[in-house]
Amino acid sequence: MRPTIEPGDWLLLDPTVGRWPRRGRIVVIREPETDLLAIKRVAARGGDHVRVEEGLLHLEPDEAWLLGDAPEVSIDSRRYGPLRADRLVARAWFRYAPLRRVGRL
Repeated sequence: MRPTIEPGDWLLLDPTVGRWPRRGRIVVIREPETDLLAIKRVAARGGDHVRVEEGLLHLEPDEAWLLGDAPEVSIDSRRYGPLRADRLVARAWFRYAPLRRVGRL
């Protein structure tokens, strides 16, 4: 997620989210292939349409299309498709360290 999030950044997370935040928000998810935690950006939510190689994909109400900020190296929805809300762990909303980078995400 560089340059938005750098190694060593400490983030405050909101684990109470039960549905996908609005487009542009940063979330922590469990990746479907590995179950590892990952940080991605919400690019589309339920009811939205996403253009893919095969045509137009309609997202179901509990799905989201997630992208990393570095498309050339990111493993995201372009690889594993839309994710259901049960893969959502938290919404990242604030960076509190290092001090020179403190602020809202």
